[in-house]
Amino acid sequence: MSKTYKAAIMTGPRTIEIQDMPLPEPGSGEVLIKVKAVGICTWEQRAYTKEKPDAFPFWGGHEIAGIVEKIGPNVKNDLKVGDHVAVASLTRCGECYFCRKGMDNQCLYSEAPAKEGVTPGPRGFSEYLLVRGYECYKVDPELPFVEAAVSEPVACCTRSVRQCEISFGDTVVVQGAGIMGLIHAKLCKLRGATVVVSEPDAKRRENALKAGMDYVVDPINENLAEFVRKNVNPHGAEVVIFTAGGQAAFKQAIEAVAVGGRVMLYGSMHPSGTVTIDANDIHYREYCLLGSSKHDKESFREATALLSSGAISVKDMVSAVVPFEKIKEGFELALAGGQYRVVLSVNE
Repeated sequence: MSKTYKAAIMTGPRTIEIQDMPLPEPGSGEVLIKVKAVGICTWEQRAYTKEKPDAFPFWGGHEIAGIVEKIGPNVKNDLKVGDHVAVASLTRCGECYFCRKGMDNQCLYSEAPAKEGVTPGPRGFSEYLLVRGYECYKVDPELPFVEAAVSEPVACCTRSVRQCEISFGDTVVVQGAGIMGLIHAKLCKLRGATVVVSEPDAKRRENALKAGMDYVVDPINENLAEFVRKNVNPHGAEVVIFTAGGQAAFKQAIEAVAVGGRVMLYGSMHPSGTVTIDANDIHYREYCLLGSSKHDKESFREATALLSSGAISVKDMVSAVVPFEKIKEGFELALAGGQYRVVLSVNE
């Protein structure tokens, strides 16, 4: 094995350099992963265009799948060399206030500064990756790596859906049919819900129907709340999940939710998330506003189990596979729009 490996480092806006890095040996509690696939998330896209981070250089890549190459001492995870894994690239100290409350996605040390001399970032855009043992989740070896790399988005969605407390027979509206919207919709179908997808793009509405959703709505030309009450549930939706659409979609979510229902704010709003809420409306209609950010240990376990068993498929979520050495072309393709997830194929 070579003593170096290649990593893709963002050194400025829309500038990526392939650099040689010394291959590390895993220390106590650490695992060396041979990266096989890594997704280009919208978070990394904002980094690439300098909407984030605050400074360069930046080493992105947090939707990761690969093979266990070496295992250091004191790894408590049941891993063997050669195992196929998805990587939950997020610090969970296990000791802070939020970790002890079971909210390890909010770990106070999840964004701790990088080790001295290491470029900041999750570091998945590379041929090898040194991670902590608890970040590795085994996946079925028959699951393609490019699909296993989508474990992280699925894990974020499973946590969101868990908080929505969906019951069999509920009506659920999912706003947005991008990758996160469609994953949410698929998970809600597994929960036994009737799913309405609200999406202005005709092609994505068609894709939602192909994925098994019950209804689609064009929120630009149709009144979402009226559609739901006329065609699905006269009381409105027990759950509305906002994944995209900005302030207009948030207003539609409030109008569509039933008395005693729940509105999940999964997606963020850019450039501003400022919205107006009628407190009396919440008071009299008794609906709840929820938020969900990142994934936790249990949602990542759920995600890899769902993908490994075939209970949920993300094959239709991988729009393009690009060789790692053409990472810049991959970013430009992702930014051009019309894609779900562009995934880099590594070590092929």
